[in-house]
Amino acid sequence: MSTRQIFGLLACGAVLLAGVAACSEKPAERPQTSNSGNSDKANGGANTGTAPADLLKLGVEQGQAGNLDAAKATFEKLLAAEVNNKFAWFNLGFIAQSRNKADEAISNYDKALAADANYKPALYNKAIALEGTAPTTSMDIYRKVVSIDNKSSTAYLRLGMLLSQSGDNAAARDAFRAAIRLDKGLTSAVPAKYRPTTRSSAPAGR
Repeated sequence: MSTRQIFGLLACGAVLLAGVAACSEKPAERPQTSNSGNSDKANGGANTGTAPADLLKLGVEQGQAGNLDAAKATFEKLLAAEVNNKFAWFNLGFIAQSRNKADEAISNYDKALAADANYKPALYNKAIALEGTAPTTSMDIYRKVVSIDNKSSTAYLRLGMLLSQSGDNAAARDAFRAAIRLDKGLTSAVPAKYRPTTRSSAPAGR
């Protein structure tokens, strides 16, 4: 795993367009789909309702089918009816981020966070978008994520990476230790000098 953007995973298992994993749960093998699985809807068919819940479901299906342009249009239609829908803003942010439009992504995540300041998927993805240009702000956001959910192993991992780059080795070690404690599968992603050492239990030679 690298510190670059990792897309294609559901955020918190919510009924959302595939996003960056922001919770403690291990990501699914592949993005989950909505219950209907109607391919006509995924391709933007007209046989769907226009209520916010229907539009959200349709946008998710379109996004998971790889039709991001149609998904974007659907989420924008949803926002025309419900301007503070954090799920729509989050998904628009994810679409922009997946297209390397960091400023647009951050703006959309901010609108999701205006509706819910503790919405972890938007916080996490925003932190990723800021890692390269505003690492201090990114670290602050990761700290907020783990304060909301202290089982967010990947947030600890990415926080550790940034702390290491800033030269704060003690804090980085603590963050990496927390990440590994929560998910030993992350050990290989931790820089070697921060990995826990395995002590041999064998008695010393005589």
